[in-house]
Amino acid sequence: MRVNEQLTDREQIELTKKAYEELQLGDSVMVGQHHIGTVCRSVWAEDGMRAFVITNPSEVTILYKGSYGIKKGTPQTWRDEWFKTNLPILRSMLSHERRIPSQLRSASRLLNQTISQFRGSQIYIYGHSLGSINAQFALANCRHPEAIGAAYLYEGTNIWLLFTPKERRRVAQMREKIYNYVDIYDPVTLGITETHHMVGKLCYVDSEPMKPIKQHMWGGYSFNPDGSLKLRKVDQAFLAESRSERRLLDKSGDLTEFIERISSSDEVKKMAVEKIDQLAQRYPDHKSLAKLATLFKVEILKERDELK
Repeated sequence: MRVNEQLTDREQIELTKKAYEELQLGDSVMVGQHHIGTVCRSVWAEDGMRAFVITNPSEVTILYKGSYGIKKGTPQTWRDEWFKTNLPILRSMLSHERRIPSQLRSASRLLNQTISQFRGSQIYIYGHSLGSINAQFALANCRHPEAIGAAYLYEGTNIWLLFTPKERRRVAQMREKIYNYVDIYDPVTLGITETHHMVGKLCYVDSEPMKPIKQHMWGGYSFNPDGSLKLRKVDQAFLAESRSERRLLDKSGDLTEFIERISSSDEVKKMAVEKIDQLAQRYPDHKSLAKLATLFKVEILKERDELK
């Protein structure tokens, strides 16, 4: 059995977290007692896409890194990850226009290059937050679906709405090999659904509300003694959140205009948050709007939220 298939849910998350470490070429990557392999590529594309390729004799692992948070971000990473990638994705979903940021295309090229370089090997993919988004687009444009062993995606916006019919067919072809983990209390998981209109199979995390940053960084995840993640069956709370987000995405003229006006100016950031607050008050039944308001307050204004 390949090493990726031996990992518990808890160990898979520990491996995903390693994308946030500065892994170096030649580093030996261990998770518990499992030797995942050796880092053979450390990718930092011009558009900010960050990923690591790890190999062993029988398989290849790709870790797509998520966004730098409020503590580790720099002006460059904020520009590449938020103003050039995350926010344009949100704007595209709200306006129903297909505008694909460069990072997603870079992630797709990396996957196809890796498959070509390691022909015959099974590829295992991990991504959290922006890393999940990059992985979703890469999978939708994978030229050799048979090369994918499995993909584990955590707390990423569902970008299925941005896909072409061909891309939707491609991810549907791999659906049983893609595990998409969703905590409904995480403000980043916009577009959640219990239908097939998402990348992979829904894994609904049994979670409770907590501070936004902690929530987003797997804070609501809990495990059984054997390392398996505690999940829920789709319930009324999930369905209500899904319906709220669908209404938000269907009626989003004001919010789209707001997204387009965001810049790096502190004054504009302040105005942006005031705008999202006004919208949340105007549409009090939209829980998803309150969710977005939380996200912008935390990420755009860089409010501190200690991971306790």
